[in-house]
Amino acid sequence: MRCYCGHSPIRTPIDSLRFGARIRSAPGCAFLDRCSRRCARGRPPSRPSRFTADSVAHCAREGLVEVRAGRVSTNFIDLMGIPPLAGRGFLPDEDAPRASPVMVVSHGFWQQRLGGDPEAVDRAVYIDDVPYTVVGIMPSAFRTYRTEDFWTPSVPEDIRKWELEAGYELVARLSRGVTVEEARRELQAIAASVDLKDFSGWGDGGRTLGVVPLKEEVVGDSAYPLQLLLAAVAVVLAIACANLAQLLLARSDRRVGEFATRKAIGASSSQLFRLALTESLLLSAAGGMGGVALAYWLLPVLLALAPSEIPRIAEATIDGRVLATAVALVVLTGCAFGMTPALRLARLSVLQAMKRAPGRPSPRSAQFRSALVVVQVAASVTLVALAGLIGRTFFTLLPSNPGFQAESLAAFLVHLPPKLFPEPADRLRAWNELVRRVEARPEVASVGVGSNVPFGHDDGFGSVRDLAERGRADGTEELNADVRAVSPSFFQLFQMPLLRGRNFTAADRAGAPGVAIVNERLARKLARGGHALGRRVHIGFDAPLPAYRIVGVVANRRSSGATTDVWDEIYIPHKQSRAQLGYLIIRSELDSRTLDRALRQEVRAALPQLPDNPRLTAAAMEDLISESVAGPRFSATLVSGFSALALLLAAIGLFGLVAYSVSQRRQELGIRAALGARPRDLVVTITRSAVAVTAGGAAVGLAAGAYLTRFVESQLYAIEPLDVPTFVGAAVLMLVVAGVAAYVPARRAARTDPMTALRYE
Repeated sequence: MRCYCGHSPIRTPIDSLRFGARIRSAPGCAFLDRCSRRCARGRPPSRPSRFTADSVAHCAREGLVEVRAGRVSTNFIDLMGIPPLAGRGFLPDEDAPRASPVMVVSHGFWQQRLGGDPEAVDRAVYIDDVPYTVVGIMPSAFRTYRTEDFWTPSVPEDIRKWELEAGYELVARLSRGVTVEEARRELQAIAASVDLKDFSGWGDGGRTLGVVPLKEEVVGDSAYPLQLLLAAVAVVLAIACANLAQLLLARSDRRVGEFATRKAIGASSSQLFRLALTESLLLSAAGGMGGVALAYWLLPVLLALAPSEIPRIAEATIDGRVLATAVALVVLTGCAFGMTPALRLARLSVLQAMKRAPGRPSPRSAQFRSALVVVQVAASVTLVALAGLIGRTFFTLLPSNPGFQAESLAAFLVHLPPKLFPEPADRLRAWNELVRRVEARPEVASVGVGSNVPFGHDDGFGSVRDLAERGRADGTEELNADVRAVSPSFFQLFQMPLLRGRNFTAADRAGAPGVAIVNERLARKLARGGHALGRRVHIGFDAPLPAYRIVGVVANRRSSGATTDVWDEIYIPHKQSRAQLGYLIIRSELDSRTLDRALRQEVRAALPQLPDNPRLTAAAMEDLISESVAGPRFSATLVSGFSALALLLAAIGLFGLVAYSVSQRRQELGIRAALGARPRDLVVTITRSAVAVTAGGAAVGLAAGAYLTRFVESQLYAIEPLDVPTFVGAAVLMLVVAGVAAYVPARRAARTDPMTALRYE
């Protein structure tokens, strides 16, 4: 059970909250309803709104189409804080038992299913053969933490169903001045004050009400790669700005004579300042235009790499706000890094300029340019070190060997709505017919059924549930395990060897004694030095808890891309489950698209009453494995790309520093060559100074990287934040890049004829 409360995610996103209830037994919605009534009278959240979502059939022109319906209280639209684009929200009495069915549709549903009809309000839309009147259309900006197509008032029938299934949530708004911590404390007190004895079948088990900001529920872990992207962009921008400042300082040194002449013939200081600042702004603008053009080119690549879990990532575009930000950055960087050289040239003394050798930098200017290079190197080493940590995490999680042959294996998600298949026997007959038809196709080698699959999304029937084993001296011990309903062929398809006991058989059907198979990890916990086979366990929340006898033990296998750890898993026969959602697992040489068309044909033939759901498609297991590490891959790709760019910019900065230094030391180098210095000695002399500057910057970068690992530590897996090989490798890589960047101008200077160098200037 979950319960969301807080201020609107549209009006006041910081104050939006989610709070969830967890109780040892169920049904839990009656408990949550009691809590919601007390919340409405109290200070933490006011006027909670029920919320749940399910799949329903929409009678469209092309036939029945499966869509997502949000079942909410009548105050839900007002609670979210944004008015409908057209029409209205729900009236208080529209959730009454005999009220006419009404709906508020999303902007996407209005566009795709209602053709964007401006007269769609008051139009009838058939959902599960029931006509609903459209009373409102929400704007495109309206988003909840789910992906509903429309919302309808929750009627008493829905609430009774939720009480049986423990499947609804609450949304509420915090009272003004109430903090998240205060809400947590008060909601926990509300949960503790509800007497569980009032609810039939409940013991006095543990119960909690946890509070989480609704914004956090919406964004979840997807905020991390975006924050990482922003930080990497900021680092690269800082390096680019340091390069720009170095360029402007070098230009100002070379143009001292020019500006002194301009001032001598009558140019004012303000005119000279405007001229120098305009040139720096033009350089910044040229870089900004190049950056915007590059962004247009890279955006599709970024969207292709981004995990689908990032909210609204598909809507990312370069719009007016992005261009305005780019213009602001251009002006800011141009002014910030062009101001000092411009002021320096504007305040130039003609007499001092005439005494100074042309192009000769001041000692302070040379020191400042070296400091800029140190900053660039430090930022680059920091970024490279963090990229190494994140990259190693990705390659650790990347399943090079998932434990089964993923090639030619695909999974097809099937949803059997309870309104069309109300009884478990109805769903079982549907599954049997579907498997029979798919198995008969000549291009299909084998078929299995599972409530979920390895590296897939663990939602629906296969979510984590409490597993209680009775018969111990202390009464009851609770363990957490993933519960999976599977067919006997599931273990062969995923190459999970049976270590002890037996597989499921045709005798393990509905009505027969419950049996289960556990993985080796869970078997060790249950055995406690004995044997897990033959033990009776209880699975689930429902009272009375169904009992299952363990008849087999299978090998451990990895199930998730987020960790290489093995989870506790327990399998029950699919024929003994009440699953509404499940996967057809097919081994076939057909590609995913062709297989998807073939499976849809069989679904339509076997279950003509089932609405089509374009969101559910056949997915190759190789694609599911790749998707399971999409988040780490996205982060690693972003940071690696920006660290490579940072290295390039730092190399350019070093090249510029060495080239400029060589141009200023040409006479010195000519004298050294005339006195017998070999070209190799000159190269070493020039390169040594560049490497020394780089070493100083690398030391600063390593220290900064060690400090910043605290911000990425939560995203690292199987690697220490202060991993010595990674940090040493980052420093060595930077030194190598610095050596190469310094070698080119040093080699060119070493080949210069001494007489030419002595005559220079």
